[in-house]
Amino acid sequence: MTDAKGVKIHYLGALFSGREHSECDDMMRSVQSDHMSGVYFDVAYSLAVCQHGYVYDGRGKDHRSGANGDQQLNADHYAVLAFLAKFGVTQPSMSQITGIQDAVAYLRRAGAGHEIKGHRDGYSTECPGGPLYELVRDGSLDPGELWDGGSHTVQAGENLDGISLKYNVPKRYIIQANKLEAPYDLIVGQKLEVPARGVPLGEKPPGDDDDPGNGGDKLTPFPGAEWFKSKPVSSIITAMGKRLVAVGCNKYDQGPGPQWTDVDQASYKCWQEKLGYTSTDADGWPGEASWSELKVPWTEDGDAGNQKLTPFPGAQWFKSKPNSPIITAVGKRLVAVGCNKYSEGPGPQWSDVDQESYKCWQETLGYTGADADGWPGQTSWDRLRVPWTGDFPAPDPILYEPFPGADYFKQQPSSWIVNEMSLRLVAVGCDSFSTGPGPEWVDDTQESYACWQTKLGYTGEDADGWPGAASWSALEVPRVTPLPVEPFPGESWFKSAPNSPIITEMGKRLVTQGCNEYASGPGPQWTDADRNSYRCWQQKCGYTGSNLDGWPEKDSWEKLVVPRTSG
Repeated sequence: MTDAKGVKIHYLGALFSGREHSECDDMMRSVQSDHMSGVYFDVAYSLAVCQHGYVYDGRGKDHRSGANGDQQLNADHYAVLAFLAKFGVTQPSMSQITGIQDAVAYLRRAGAGHEIKGHRDGYSTECPGGPLYELVRDGSLDPGELWDGGSHTVQAGENLDGISLKYNVPKRYIIQANKLEAPYDLIVGQKLEVPARGVPLGEKPPGDDDDPGNGGDKLTPFPGAEWFKSKPVSSIITAMGKRLVAVGCNKYDQGPGPQWTDVDQASYKCWQEKLGYTSTDADGWPGEASWSELKVPWTEDGDAGNQKLTPFPGAQWFKSKPNSPIITAVGKRLVAVGCNKYSEGPGPQWSDVDQESYKCWQETLGYTGADADGWPGQTSWDRLRVPWTGDFPAPDPILYEPFPGADYFKQQPSSWIVNEMSLRLVAVGCDSFSTGPGPEWVDDTQESYACWQTKLGYTGEDADGWPGAASWSALEVPRVTPLPVEPFPGESWFKSAPNSPIITEMGKRLVTQGCNEYASGPGPQWTDADRNSYRCWQQKCGYTGSNLDGWPEKDSWEKLVVPRTSG
């Protein structure tokens, strides 16, 4: 079997009354014996799957089956048998569905194509029966992206269900591989082995010891079609280009390099045509099937398509010169895309060198003039793809609506908060509303919010459409609930050099407005740094001359909107 298009799914025939798992081995031998008593030299099926989800080797990989109907049909597809029938046990269990997916994955690793069909699709028969054939048609038997095995370090808030979804590996395999015991509580920092899908437990994926690019080393999963259309700068693009050159699809004058270009698209189009694709299927934009065939080695950018990213913290946050793990992550990404102006580091404190490196990134994207000033903006930030660090700045409490709590939304409220949230979802490209956003929480609202969570890099139950604190902060919903504001204390009060929480809150507001003249702080004691920062604010308000003295007065104070510190 050298060029199978995929697999065909079968059942046992008229009647199957079910078996205890201890009897499934004998059931498999019975099928083999029945076939060998007729015209077959061995069992006709490639693999078989019992009700309990275990996969039995029949003729196995690399050999034609005898079950699909004729020689050509057997040459086109492997044959996978499910222990089910027309009468008796007709419905596959969840474990059996998982087992069939494993069988398909196993054969794909042996070179089978991505087709999954029923026996009836090539031969006049009722096989594999109505319930099983429905799963063939709706795609439920497809194993999806194949994880090649490796370790996972447990992060805060993770559970087995989430890890299972992330790697597309059934939970019970992770439990078995790590000998976990109920109730399966995980510890932050704990290392788990996540076994490869479609590989017998304890074995390595086929070709695991071969050279990179030949299926040996860990491969880069398909990042998704939209990822490529964002024209990314990534080590994945360099690795892809090297593979395209290796397979004879070299349209590069120089390179390949990390920036996706028209030349990458032309080279990938050559690869698609080499695989037999035509027309719109050979447009140069990578798809999952052609990507799997290319076997791009794993790079430092890892699983870019499923990577959880840090949302844009806002332009003013950077101008406050923050100290945060986000800045370290930004610096590492800038180095990775060739914008390294660091003599040492990068580190967590925003500095002029970070700004210079970010300016290089903006210029790489084609920005010029004031658009390449080194201060991050939303578009260039999205293109940089900074990994999630767990540290995210709180939104400005004055400007944005605070998170009302998860339970608030699950009551399906009708409110101005929902209305403003919905308008923000539309603004960030997550519009699943059939009749437009409004104040009423409806299914379209939840679907739009799920789009936003997915855009932030959440997956599985973390992208269920119910707002959480982190995704809400990132959305920056304009404030609609009233905010208590600190009244102006009077000019003479400031000139008395007070020590008060009002000064701290004022300083925080000045920082968010880009008026940060503090070496450290701000704090409760009025200092020259407070006065210099306030002078900057007066200048922003349009004051000149003697009115630009740094001493607060009523008009500029009311514009600053300082939160109230007391009842």
